[in-house]
Amino acid sequence: MFAVLGNIEFELITYWDGFEATFGVDYAEHARIEGKPGLQFVGEKLDEIQISLAFHQHYCVPDVELARLRTAMKAHQALALVFGNGDYRGWFVITEVTAVSQQTDTTGNVWALTATVSLREYIGDPKNPLKPPAIKTAVPGTGTLTGAVPSPSGVASYVREGVNYAKQAQSALQGAMSAVRIAQKMKDNPTVALTRVPGLLSQLNTVAGPLGKSSSAFSALGEALPGAITLSRATGQAATTIQQAQGALASVDSNNIAAALGTVSGQLNAASTTLTQVSPTLSEMAAKITVRSL
Repeated sequence: MFAVLGNIEFELITYWDGFEATFGVDYAEHARIEGKPGLQFVGEKLDEIQISLAFHQHYCVPDVELARLRTAMKAHQALALVFGNGDYRGWFVITEVTAVSQQTDTTGNVWALTATVSLREYIGDPKNPLKPPAIKTAVPGTGTLTGAVPSPSGVASYVREGVNYAKQAQSALQGAMSAVRIAQKMKDNPTVALTRVPGLLSQLNTVAGPLGKSSSAFSALGEALPGAITLSRATGQAATTIQQAQGALASVDSNNIAAALGTVSGQLNAASTTLTQVSPTLSEMAAKITVRSL
């Protein structure tokens, strides 16, 4: 993960497209008779950040991701910005979200869009400043906070494993869906379409394997973490759907290849929908790992 804003997770390759930060200070200007005015330092300006994002249907549902940003903006809540290396940038509010649709289908569904998120630093009460997430103690005699404490328990390990395998499966699933669409375009030439089957089965294996491991990891958490059971069931259900797709391709021939590909396409779409529905929960889990709150 590249960074997390509150519980909104950003990946460097798939989402993050640019980062612009503005820092400054304020000076009061005092006029002088028959001379140039003098400047007096007043204080620091609030930091401002602009994040450029790219959403594409190959790795997410653009409308869903945009809705998450709008919801976070309308909540009027300060969000901690933390990078994957643990670098804590402070608390920010979302002041503006600008989105541009880049590609849509014939019915208006958005396939690709770019978005710019404007953030403004949030200080709160200077006498009681907001603390960075997962902070244990303050350095004596200073206002600097330190000591991010990773959990020594196995909970974080299981969560990390479950999230990573689920993300791996989601990426592989998008590749498999694209491969099926290509194969379907060859339905008028069954012999050629059949040559795609071994590759499709191999791609489905790269989806089913991680899904099974993800489901097992979340299942091991039991009732220890809210959402783990939901994620275990969802990834398990998606794994079963992928296995059914593998079964549909196991004994195809030139007579039924077109029907089999149609069945597989529907099953992959169902698995993708299942994983999309739990994507917010997955992102929340990943955010907790990044800010070391597990």
